Amino acid sequence: MPRKSATDQAATLDTIRTQAFQLFGQYGYDGVSIGDIAKASGLSKGAMYWHFQGKDALYIDCLRRLHGYFDQHIFDAVQAEPDPVKRMQLFFHGIADLVQDDALQAGIAGYWQRSNRADLAEVDSVQRAFEARTSGIMEETLRLAVEQEVLDLADDLVDMARAMIAVMEAIVLPLQAHTTTEVYQTLGVLARTMMRAYTKQPAMVELFRKL
Repeated sequence: MPRKSATDQAATLDTIRTQAFQLFGQYGYDGVSIGDIAKASGLSKGAMYWHFQGKDALYIDCLRRLHGYFDQHIFDAVQAEPDPVKRMQLFFHGIADLVQDDALQAGIAGYWQRSNRADLAEVDSVQRAFEARTSGIMEETLRLAVEQEVLDLADDLVDMARAMIAVMEAIVLPLQAHTTTEVYQTLGVLARTMMRAYTKQPAMVELFRKL
């Protein structure tokens, strides 16, 4: 059998990654086998192992791909913006944009399902690193808001940053269960509630009403 061209190999790899990303997103790590992904991709198991060493490597690839969508829609823009108020607006708008991404419409809740396996240290490490990094971005955002006297968080700054990441995940996970309008309404309520609780500037509540 002739060796596949580089173009064909790239297309095969893309098919594997796309099918695996969707299957893991729907059924989680434990709910998907290499055989399932091979079948969905129209390939043999041998072809799968040509591209990936095993299920763990493929899952990690998909998990990093998921994190890339969060960066693309939310955190790249937040980090690039110097103004803390605009950063918070970008955070909430980014979540709304993320849930509309076509690549995620099959569902991604599977990536938050805990595996029954105890030997997935590398997988857990990748997810913890993502949550630590994104929480750090939001800590920096909130710290800037405190320094500019936009928010008065006292000892709640770190906890609030973590809460914002948890809220982001909670909104994104259901995806198909809510319309875009419902997502915007939920985000608006959360943003305004946060401002009412912590802002030093009442006008900020009205500003976030426009979300």
